[in-house]
Amino acid sequence: MAAKDDAKPPVKKGSSLVKILLIVIGAIVLIGGSVGATLVLTGALQKKTEEAAPLAAASLGIAHGGTGRPAVPVKLPPLYQPIEPPFIVNFEDQGVLRYLQIGLSVMTRDKLVVDAINTHMPQIRNDLILLFANQKMETLGTNEGKEKLRVQAMEKVQAVLAKETGYPGIEDIYFTAFVLQ
Repeated sequence: MAAKDDAKPPVKKGSSLVKILLIVIGAIVLIGGSVGATLVLTGALQKKTEEAAPLAAASLGIAHGGTGRPAVPVKLPPLYQPIEPPFIVNFEDQGVLRYLQIGLSVMTRDKLVVDAINTHMPQIRNDLILLFANQKMETLGTNEGKEKLRVQAMEKVQAVLAKETGYPGIEDIYFTAFVLQ
């Protein structure tokens, strides 16, 4: 009887399990590789990394173009600071006393500049009152004249901030009210 059992080759039960496991792992690698290659070739992965990089860099206040250029500052969202109360000035035009009321808001991207504006508000208001009181009716009656006045007001605020902090700070100034009588 022992001769019959020796004649049959021994069956390895673990070898069929190993073959199935290798086939499954090979199929997973093949599918994963084809999906990865598809994403790389279509550029889907590149778009994801380009979108994620500015978000990560924005928290640090920098941006990287990915072209080997040095990092540049990211534009922060604008902060609008109203200059309250509105300015009310009288000015004389051809012997007639005129009245001008102007509301202003300044735009910056730095919270520290907003604090500096509030700190130096007396100087800013003084310079702007002197500017507004020195206007002519024919100038203020046109859009070009109003735009010129807006730019001059921005320059006055920037001059005060540059003198006091060393940095002009504001990017723009906007009229929020403009009454001329």
